[in-house]
Amino acid sequence: MKSSLIGIKSIFMVVLVITFLIPINVFAESPFYIALKSGIYSPQSSDLDTGFSGEIALGFQFNPYMAAEFGIGYFNTEREEMVVGATYMRRKEFDINVLPVTFTLKAILPYKKWEFFGLGGGGVYIVSGPFDVEDHDYHYHHHYDYYYDHDYDYDAVFGGYLGAGIHYNITPRIFVGAEGKYLWTGKVKTSEVFDIPSETKFKLDGVIATAVFGIRF
Repeated sequence: MKSSLIGIKSIFMVVLVITFLIPINVFAESPFYIALKSGIYSPQSSDLDTGFSGEIALGFQFNPYMAAEFGIGYFNTEREEMVVGATYMRRKEFDINVLPVTFTLKAILPYKKWEFFGLGGGGVYIVSGPFDVEDHDYHYHHHYDYYYDHDYDYDAVFGGYLGAGIHYNITPRIFVGAEGKYLWTGKVKTSEVFDIPSETKFKLDGVIATAVFGIRF
């Protein structure tokens, strides 16, 4: 978790540096905004299932052509894995919950009430269970069934993304839109479940597509 804390501190430092180095344009409306995003997470790996994705982002628009966002979100996916040994068979189900803490920069092309933008950023992705394990043991020519329900494991990885989107300004303060981004992450690692050695590694690479509702304040 020390590496996660270091990463979060680094993100805040980047925000502060950008705030002081980039000239701020004074708009008639406030440059601050909140964006609510809801959509889907579609993983690249066939071992992971498509799930829900949501995010709350606090944004600051430096000028008509550039903005930054600090976001906290959630997305989920599921995975099933079968492990067969000489004397046992083990089925593992992973209900994977992900909490991203991210920082994003956006390059904007305004046109009348529309804003077209590209985006890039990264952050920390905190991953947690629960995990279910079904264990079948065949020692000594006997068949024993064990079912273990809901144990937890945790990990945190760094990830980055690139994407694009569009906003439509309904009023100077309210906008709607859509955005999509492709996510790359480090490998998530789980160690053991119910004291059963159960090392698993996977990446969260995939597409996140969301609808956006925003308010400037």
